[in-house]
Amino acid sequence: MENAESKKPEKDGVYARGIRAGIFGLASNAILFAAKLTVGVLIRSIAVIADAFNNLSDGASSAVTIAGYKLSARPADREHPYGHARFEYVAALALTIVMFMIGAIFLKESVVSVFAEPTAPEIGAYVYVVLGVSILVKGVQALVYGASYRKTRSLPMKAAATDSLGDVAATSGALLSTILWQVTGTNLDGWFGAAISLFILFTAVHLMKEGVSPLLGAAPSEELVGALKGRVASYEGVLGVHDVVIHSYGAARVYAVLHVEIGADTSLTAAHDLADRIERDVSRDLGVQLVVHIDPRTVEKDATERAAWLRAFLSARFEGVSLHDIRQSKEGDRLRVYFDAEVPYESDLTAEKITAALSAADPACEYVVNVDRK
Repeated sequence: MENAESKKPEKDGVYARGIRAGIFGLASNAILFAAKLTVGVLIRSIAVIADAFNNLSDGASSAVTIAGYKLSARPADREHPYGHARFEYVAALALTIVMFMIGAIFLKESVVSVFAEPTAPEIGAYVYVVLGVSILVKGVQALVYGASYRKTRSLPMKAAATDSLGDVAATSGALLSTILWQVTGTNLDGWFGAAISLFILFTAVHLMKEGVSPLLGAAPSEELVGALKGRVASYEGVLGVHDVVIHSYGAARVYAVLHVEIGADTSLTAAHDLADRIERDVSRDLGVQLVVHIDPRTVEKDATERAAWLRAFLSARFEGVSLHDIRQSKEGDRLRVYFDAEVPYESDLTAEKITAALSAADPACEYVVNVDRK
């Protein structure tokens, strides 16, 4: 699969690329801030000054990103056995907080400017040169950050790339405001400043949600889950893969647990060897530290027929329910059937309700149901 999340990430490469991109952003944003602030003060434009401080926040964010990657690269220790890679998410969150504060401050200043009495500025060619070069530099930043994100899948790089594209639009707005002011004498500076500030706030909130989500335990990407299940299912002897649980500790540290169904007649040694081989191969090829849990599946005809009946019964009776890990055993004179039912998160269906429905439909068997949410 081409998606980078399904490939093995190089930890050192993630941090090295991130630090290089951060240094580039820090230097270029510092230059843009100084140039725009000078121009904004000279022509008394709140839109240009707001855009300048937006670049200052970008420079500060680059510094935070560099520090975040430095901290993320620290090795695991006794207090943090999974490493420090989640500092990436903390860095991204800090970036968005700075962006939000800058946007709020300049929204207030822009609103004040709308109702203030404007003074016609002296606008020279240097204004257009500075703003034009700024648009070009921001475009280059977006390309650099975007390329780094595609290689590393690191959230701070995605945030920086998105912010740089937004800055292209923001600086274009400041440039348009300046042109209208000079050509028509119409003062729309405060309005453009408010628009830029609102854009900064909107972008900050969007990126803040993306930064917080991994810290709260967001669901893994469908691409990664699909690549993992497809790879494991390709091994000879694997009859099914389910209950995939993935924990991410940064782009370079991903841990997973999944259940693999094999024939119930497989020896313990063969099952252990298969699990070991899968874990080694997945770690090498996908960069995922995997733990495999083996589930025996009865493949006799009566068990297979009962599994088919169960699937048909549950799909007809309960919407969105599927099942896996079916096995049965004869205990005395009674047949006991075990399985896991996958139930949508939004459903109020419980194991007790499923068991009651099955017992009413098939009282000859005892059903033991475990509910998994999906």
